[in-house]
Amino acid sequence: MSHYTEHAIAILKEQGFRITRPRKLVLELLDGAPTALSAYEIKDALDAAGEKVDTVSVYRILECLDQQGLIHRVLSSGKVKKCLLDDESHCQLQQKEHCHHLLICQQCQGIEEVHCAGVDALVQTLQSQLSFQIKAHHLEFTGLCQRCQSAERQGKN
Repeated sequence: MSHYTEHAIAILKEQGFRITRPRKLVLELLDGAPTALSAYEIKDALDAAGEKVDTVSVYRILECLDQQGLIHRVLSSGKVKKCLLDDESHCQLQQKEHCHHLLICQQCQGIEEVHCAGVDALVQTLQSQLSFQIKAHHLEFTGLCQRCQSAERQGKN
């Protein structure tokens, strides 16, 4: 079992969730996925592996994982990606409250998760200046990853 799957299971257990076979299978699938996946892609992959998990269950599992801060919803595609669960010295928030933002490559569809301390400061400023309590935010940047930029440069030469 991978570090992500073990850590996610520990968080779920800590929050009182049962670790069902479908939950574990979805966690393992997300951990091994090179790109974000839709609920239907998850269901299809489970079906292909001989695991019968209905679509409604997949959606419920993803909702649970999202609520526990174990996945990111990629708003621009409607897909999900596992959340980095490693402790980070630059992110002082607890796992359930920490924020990561996504860098999405338009060419290869790769997704990198980053923490932007400047956004934390912006959230604090907005809350204090506007007396608005921010409960969550989502931020995605689209562009070209380093590998695709290199390929593009080579293609122009």
